[in-house]
Formats: sequence, C-alpha cells, structure tokens
Amino acid sequence: MIIDEEAAKGFIVQRATDTHKGECGRILVVAGSTGLTGAAALASMAAMRAGAGIVSLACAQSLNHIFEIKLTEVMTIPVAESEPGHIGKNSLPVLVERAKNFDVTLLGPGLGRQAETMELVRELILKADSQLILDADALYALRNQGELLRNCHRIPVLTPHLGEMATLLGISVAKLRHDVLGITQRAASEFDAIFVVKSEKTIVVFPDGRSYATGVGNAGMATAGSGDVLAGTIAGAYKLAKKDAFPQLGVYLHGRAGDLAFEENGIGLIASDILNNIGRVLLEVHG
Repeated sequence: MIIDEEAAKGFIVQRATDTHKGECGRILVVAGSTGLTGAAALASMAAMRAGAGIVSLACAQSLNHIFEIKLTEVMTIPVAESEPGHIGKNSLPVLVERAKNFDVTLLGPGLGRQAETMELVRELILKADSQLILDADALYALRNQGELLRNCHRIPVLTPHLGEMATLLGISVAKLRHDVLGITQRAASEFDAIFVVKSEKTIVVFPDGRSYATGVGNAGMATAGSGDVLAGTIAGAYKLAKKDAFPQLGVYLHGRAGDLAFEENGIGLIASDILNNIGRVLLEVHG
C-alpha cells in the first residue's frame, strides 16, 4: 500500500474538543550525548509538533543544563552517567520506572556508542513496558542481537536507514538493496518487530507481512538530523493515529513536511525545516 495523503487521512483519529494533554500522547525520549545534543532536541521537538501532549527528555545529567536552555516545551529528566555526557547503566531503574508513566519510549537519537550506554539500551528494551521506538544508536546496540527484540513487552518499532539495517542483520548494504522488502519482511517476522526502513522510498513492514511504501519525500531530505525528526514524528503520532497506524502516519507527516521544506529551500533544506513544516501537514490531513 502506498502511504499518500488519502491514506494518511484514513490513519488519523479526530481529536475531541474537550481532550487534555495527557490524552494526546505522553512521550519519553532517551537520547543525546556530548556532541550529539541536537539529535535529542530534534527528536523531542518533532514529537511535540506531531501532536504529542507531553514530551520528556531523559538525558545525561551533565548535559541537562544545555537542554534546559535549548528546549522550552520539552521537560527534562537528568539521569546517572557512565562518564560525563553519556547515560550510564545506573540510570536503568529510574528509566524503567519513568517509562511506566509514558505511552511511548523513544530510545537512541544521539545516544552515543559508549559501551555502558549500549548495555543500558539492551537491558532497557527488555524491561520497559511502554511502546518502544528504537532509532540510531539504539539500533547499533542490537547489531547481531536482534533476537532480543522478541522479548520486548510490546512489538517494538525500529527506524533504521539501509546501513543500520544491514549492520543489524550482519549483511552488506548491497545485499540488502537487492531485496529490501523481502529481507525486511523476513526480519520483521523473525524478530517480531515493526521496521521503518529509511531510503529513497521508505517502507513500513509489520511482523504479519503487511507492507507500506511512502509516496512522499525528496533528495533534499538526505541531511543530518532528518532521521531524528522522523523518529520523533512517529512517536508523536502515537495517539493521533488509529490502532497500529502510527508508524505509517509518522512516515507520511515527515515525508510531506520534507516536500514542503524542499519547496522553500531545495536541496539546501535542513532537518529543522522538516520539523517546522509538520504543523502545516497536520492542517492538510487533520484540519
């Protein structure tokens, strides 16, 4: 199925006029490390722009002051570090407990690949009982260990680009490109996970074989931070979409916002241009 405007309108649940922020999606973002604070900020703000009512960012405690200044609408949760600027394994009990109060836990943007942080990722995905969205460095933590995904409390959503997908599966990008859909369908079934594989035509594949391909997007979106915005947009769409349609809706919102950004900036568009156009897309499909 092609994810176009008509499909997107079919995915959306109309929001009641008497709703409150707690009913619009509570998103916990676990992200950021020294040098990669922008990824965490982009993902968090994208979740807000895509309709989430509450977004909190769990970050390394020494970076908290940066996010306190950079983010206005997003709350912060400073947690224990393994070393300055990197979330440590000692933060696991706090994150597991906090995740109970959120609908979605988005894990990975700009998280870094410090060994103890990678251990934290693997333990958190097994213990968190909210809906998981795994992106960027959270995917790196699972390279050649995809079987762990079968033990998540809920079917997780993974958002790899082709390189990350190949690394996760232990194959070459060339082999993956030869049969992206088929390989992704087999991986989704084997790991009991939903895959959003980012490329020139992003696909969404469910464990039961249902597959969707985006009808929007452009070459200008090949820019740093675009994937962080996508992960946040998918998270923010969790309560805006019908049942399990939030990955598809998030992909559409992101791609269409990228097309609007391209109209303004061409291939010079940057990730925040995509972020800043999500609201315009919501006006098109939700009103």
